[in-house]
Amino acid sequence: MNMGGKRVLVDTCVWVDSYCVDHPAGASAKRFIAEAYAQGATLLYAVHAAKDVLFVLEAEFKRAARHELGSLDEGTAQAAKSAALGCMRSMCELATAVGADGSDLWLADKYLGIHRDFEDNLVLSACRRANADFLVTNDRALIAHATVVAKTPDEMLGLMSLDI
Repeated sequence: MNMGGKRVLVDTCVWVDSYCVDHPAGASAKRFIAEAYAQGATLLYAVHAAKDVLFVLEAEFKRAARHELGSLDEGTAQAAKSAALGCMRSMCELATAVGADGSDLWLADKYLGIHRDFEDNLVLSACRRANADFLVTNDRALIAHATVVAKTPDEMLGLMSLDI
């Protein structure tokens, strides 16, 4: 399936995985984003994901530095922060933010009847607001409760390789 013209909301966990080489799902996340972008898909992210990507990546990069160096000095901490900011900016260049307002909070609250994770429900609200064709996530519970076609990066890569 060619992704040209498809609207694909990419969940926070996939963005984080794509920027963390040591994550088990990192390679497939990176491959999926690159291939979907190359095929002309409109990549999207829920606007609240930007702060989460920044926060999680900074923590991951600091953790990796502590593991490698045994401690974390101020310069290394600043480098981790700068690297995380660069990754978030890259996400913002590759994809379009899906905004939110009070109606998204209302819908996320209503979705609690089908899925008990409010933050995931904000992602589902973003899918609805953006009229997304697909949601790509590694969150199995979110996939099971999604209100839009939801797949893992590996599953999407498999779909993208089909000649349909």
